[in-house]
Amino acid sequence: MTSGKNLRLLGREKGPGRQPTIQEIIVDLQREIEQGLAVYSEQELAILERKLAEYETLLERMLSH
Repeated sequence: MTSGKNLRLLGREKGPGRQPTIQEIIVDLQREIEQGLAVYSEQELAILERKLAEYETLLERMLSH
């Protein structure tokens, strides 16, 4: 079932020509995670949560330099 899922964030589909900013990716990930098990499997939610943590860490490191 893929209805309502953001396949780009799951790494299953290429995104648009323009690369989103890190902040945009974080917002998108948060929005998708909020949909929870109604849309995503537990495994997919774990992927999204891991990516969110990675992007938040990356942003924090970039802003601290």
